[in-house]
Amino acid sequence: VYPAHYYYMELNTAKMLNDLDIDCQMPEDMMEKRLRAVEEKEKIELDPLQHKAVIESIKHGLLILTGGPGTGKTTTINTMIQFFESEGLSILLAAPTGRAAKRMSEATGMEAKTIHRLLEYNPQDGYKRNDENPLEGDALIVDECSMIDILLMNNLLKAVPVGMRLVLVGDIDQLPSVGAGNVLRDVIDSQRIPVVRLVRIF
Repeated sequence: VYPAHYYYMELNTAKMLNDLDIDCQMPEDMMEKRLRAVEEKEKIELDPLQHKAVIESIKHGLLILTGGPGTGKTTTINTMIQFFESEGLSILLAAPTGRAAKRMSEATGMEAKTIHRLLEYNPQDGYKRNDENPLEGDALIVDECSMIDILLMNNLLKAVPVGMRLVLVGDIDQLPSVGAGNVLRDVIDSQRIPVVRLVRIF
């Protein structure tokens, strides 16, 4: 038993996630070829699961990347960024807390904002970025998603237009959200969204 507004937020969140999961039309051999070019340029060699994660992020409008500490999530995110940039896509980076956003900025060399700042939140007016004023960009990568509660996820997804790629990154065994909902775990458990789980400890 729980308050009705949380139930409607969950329904809405599920619907919005479903709408974002659209397939890319690029042929797979071309994806592979372009990813190899990025690996050579950046002098990195992805392991098979990291490689799969990057390919899945190109193939699908929505992807969840999960794995414990030290499994190479950051390397995988950086490779996704390099690939998207090589395709001329503009990328947004975000995380739930200031500390997580700062860590993401340091790891990627790009600006990462807190989700509240990304959505231009202020206490008087709420979220300025929403379904009527969506985010602008081609791809959004959100780190530390285990900390996102249903209220924040619902508001984030409202601002993500269909056609923008969304990559949710997190470890379900890390910090859970303070607010209601167990969004990342529930979405993974639904088995309706593409998920790549990194297991090899580097």
